[in-house]
Amino acid sequence: MPEKYTFTILGGDQRQAVVAKELSTLGHSVRVFGVGDLNTDIDGIEINLSLEKAIIGCDGVILPLPVSRDGETLNMSSVEKKDRPKLREIIKDIAKCKNAIVFGGLIPESMREYANELSVETVDYYKSEELQRKNALPSAEGAIMIAMENTDTVLEGDTVLVSGYGRIGRLIAEKLKKLGANVSVAARRDEVLCEIAMSGYRAVRTTNIDEMSRAVRENEIIINTVPEIIFAGKTLDCGKNKPLYIEIASSPGGIDIPYARELGYKIISAPSLPGKYAPQSAGKYIFETIRDIMIKRGMKV
Repeated sequence: MPEKYTFTILGGDQRQAVVAKELSTLGHSVRVFGVGDLNTDIDGIEINLSLEKAIIGCDGVILPLPVSRDGETLNMSSVEKKDRPKLREIIKDIAKCKNAIVFGGLIPESMREYANELSVETVDYYKSEELQRKNALPSAEGAIMIAMENTDTVLEGDTVLVSGYGRIGRLIAEKLKKLGANVSVAARRDEVLCEIAMSGYRAVRTTNIDEMSRAVRENEIIINTVPEIIFAGKTLDCGKNKPLYIEIASSPGGIDIPYARELGYKIISAPSLPGKYAPQSAGKYIFETIRDIMIKRGMKV
C-alpha cells in the first residue's frame, strides 16, 4: 500500500481544486485554503478557514500556477489583494512543520530565498518541460477562443499577428493557419524569423519599428505571448482602425497599456488561460507533474 500524506492546497483557481481531488482519490488527507468553487462534499478533503490551521502538521504544500501575481501575496482568484496572505507569512507557517515540502509554479525568487533562510524546501513544478509542453495547448486554444468571442467575423480570411514563437506562439499560429487566417508572426532572432517564414507565415522583426508598425496597421487581431514591451510609441500609431489586442503573456506583457488605451485600442488581458478554459485538463497536468516529482524523490504516492 502507498504511504499516506497530508497535503495542503493553497490559493489558485479550479486547477488547484482538481489537484486536491486527485490527491484525495489516492487516499491522502487534503486540506484546502483559498481555493474557489471547491465542492466540500468530497471525502478526504477538509476546507480550512484559517491559513495556519490548514498548514500545521502537513507533509506538503501545493501552491498555484503562478504562485503570485505581484511577488508578495498568494495568487487567490476569488479574494481581493488586501485580503490575500503574504508569501512570507506562508513560509513562516510552513517552517513550523517537520520537513514539509513546498510545490509551486513560477515561485518568486524572493520567496525561494526566504524559504531557504528558514530551511524550507521549495520545488518549482513549472520548470518541468513536459508540463510546459502540455500547458501550451489549453493556452493556445483559449487565446483563439477569446479572439472568436470578441470579433464579429469568422477567423478564416482574418489577418492575425502572433508575437512570439515559443511553445504557445507556435501552436497559436499553427491553429490559426488551419482555420484559414492570414498569419504573421513577430520574433527577434534571425534563426527564428527564418523558421517562421519557412513555416508559411509572414515574418516580422520585433526590433524593426517600421516592420512592427506596418504589421499593427495591417492586422485585425494581435495575440501577444512575449513578456516584454514590444508594442509602444510609433509602433502603435496605426491610424483609425485599431486591431484587437489579446494579452496572454505574463507581466509586464507586451504593450504600453496607458498609451494604447489613449489611442483607442481594445485590450483583453487573459492570464492563466489553462485555468479558465480547460481547468480539468490543466489541473490534471499539474497533478501528474507533482506526482512524478514526488515519485522521483522516493515518496510513495
